[in-house]
Amino acid sequence: MHVTLSGSSPATATAGIMLLTRARQLGYPVSVAILGNAADAIRITGAAICYAPVLASCGVGREDGSGATVVVPGAPGSRLLATVHPHGESGWFSVDRSGEGAHPAAQAYVELCRDAHPLARRCSRTLRKAMEVLGLSRDPAIMDILFGADVAPLTRLAVGLRAGRALSKDRGQPITRFLTGGVDRDPLPAEYPGDEEAQTHTENLSWILDGLSPSIRDGVESFLLDLQTLTQENPPYLALTYHLAELASQLTQLPARSILPPLGAAEDSVATGMTAALSAHGDGDANRQLLQTFTFLGGRFVDEADNAVNLGEPPPDGGQVETWEWFCAQVRLGRKSADALWPDVVDPPS
Repeated sequence: MHVTLSGSSPATATAGIMLLTRARQLGYPVSVAILGNAADAIRITGAAICYAPVLASCGVGREDGSGATVVVPGAPGSRLLATVHPHGESGWFSVDRSGEGAHPAAQAYVELCRDAHPLARRCSRTLRKAMEVLGLSRDPAIMDILFGADVAPLTRLAVGLRAGRALSKDRGQPITRFLTGGVDRDPLPAEYPGDEEAQTHTENLSWILDGLSPSIRDGVESFLLDLQTLTQENPPYLALTYHLAELASQLTQLPARSILPPLGAAEDSVATGMTAALSAHGDGDANRQLLQTFTFLGGRFVDEADNAVNLGEPPPDGGQVETWEWFCAQVRLGRKSADALWPDVVDPPS
């Protein structure tokens, strides 16, 4: 029994892996070939992290990943692409690994920590102390997750806390212990508005302060006033002020002593895998790993074939994010195609 596949390399390689694996398990003498040359396959480079059970089962990202977490290394200092959406088909965002921050608010945090102004030094110490109390690593990468993860705001906060605690190896204090549960007002928009509108949103934050426990209210108010003063001289700090206020406004919607939304498998997997992903350096290529697994299982490449089964779509012309979305979608398509092809492979129609 033999099948030849043609089309996109991730779709055909995944389908081939699934067919060969199932045939080995059941003892069927099945051979699979891909029409084309492995050397011509598109490169899917890192650094990247996602939760993709199919990719992980095909041996991709296993050196630094665990479970269904796929971690593909990248050049030192390169930004890490991450998504907490299952299977990696959407929701990608950037996490900086060089200590400079990728999100504008994370970059403002780094600048604040380096600012020699006495007010800035006091603000940065207060912010870092708050992160320490919550058990968070003070790596700017955590700010990229807190402000940039493409999920609902409270889930984004929970993902950031989980990742920050995984990096610091410290449990910290439950964040909801500092709430009163008395706020009756819509939170700030998660999307950062224009500078003028953001300034309007952050002029009066007393309603957010009212939702905080008296044990921290005065300290938070003093911090915000200092940061607003600094913003008048350094406008980029406005992004940090707004996004911190936005997270606080979301948090104060919760009742006192409540819990944040529980994380799903993908969210928790990527958050805890950040420690490995941030230090995963090397020449990573997810597609090459996929093709290596295919050939290891006995798959081969041919220059010509009759009646090849065509799978997948050509790669997009976009950037790295679009390429990863396409790659992950093609891998899932390959798995579904293998299920559809299996009956004809083991029992060809007469």
